[in-house]
Amino acid sequence: MIKLGVKKPYTILVAVIAVIVIGIVALTEMQTDLLPDIETPYLIVVTTYPGATPEKVEENVTKVMEAGLGTINGVLNVRSTSAENYSMVMLEFEEDTDMDAVLVKVSAAVNQVKGMLPETCGNPNILEISMNMLASIYTSVAYEGKDIFELSDFVEDIVVPQIERID
Repeated sequence: MIKLGVKKPYTILVAVIAVIVIGIVALTEMQTDLLPDIETPYLIVVTTYPGATPEKVEENVTKVMEAGLGTINGVLNVRSTSAENYSMVMLEFEEDTDMDAVLVKVSAAVNQVKGMLPETCGNPNILEISMNMLASIYTSVAYEGKDIFELSDFVEDIVVPQIERID
């Protein structure tokens, strides 16, 4: 190696300059992201059913939503959770699925199924899971002496506006 450097100094000089130039270009053009832009093939449909037990939610909401959403093309898995006051249905799609097109299909399916839900159910919310959703606050609210409807009104009218004012 030393003999090559002595015999051909200009070749070594050009190689060193090329490495330095490539390093400078890479350093100035490279973007650093904590979380790169990744499109995840998941959608969640959340439906509230105030005052209902998990069993009622499963029977009247979750099964109806699963039946309507499971028929969409490209769905790999349907997972659901029935809890007190809400139902959550998670749809997993194939890796290279166009999520904008799927969102339209899911919205149409939810609109068809909405008429079969109990009257006291809230409108189903469709959420697309993304990496930007990781920075969130999770909180629960309890107010002694209030039922679920009064508590919901209190949260919407008092608590949420206060939280939204925080920078």
